Amino acid sequence: MQLARPSRPKVLSFNLTPMIDVVLQLIIFFMFTSQFGQITQTEVALPLEAGEKSPVEEPPSFAVDLADDGSLIVDGRTMSRAQFLRLVDTEIGRSGGPDQVTILVRPDRSLAARHLNGLALDLRERGVRRWRIGTTDPSGGAP
Repeated sequence: MQLARPSRPKVLSFNLTPMIDVVLQLIIFFMFTSQFGQITQTEVALPLEAGEKSPVEEPPSFAVDLADDGSLIVDGRTMSRAQFLRLVDTEIGRSGGPDQVTILVRPDRSLAARHLNGLALDLRERGVRRWRIGTTDPSGGAP
């Protein structure tokens, strides 16, 4: 008759290296993509108005800068009115309708009003009603 040897308890090991690798890769991914999500803005002398004091509920779909000569600049690229309107149409299709699109318009303070009025009419024709004008607070508050 053979005596049963007492069995030693098995120690299970857990390797954390793959999980740490995945977490670090996710951190790196989100750091890079968060930088691409920021709106590119060019230097524009915005109108001196106090503007809204309430915080903005949602970020705009995109921002468009109106230079003093009436040219349109989106993401640092100058584009024609037709190119801009195609961009708006694409955003309307992507977002599910014109009521889902929010545009930040940043006009130069020396811009002739006819350029801003023309842009407003073009946006209205496409059904975009949610657009804001970027301003600079003359009392020194944040733009």
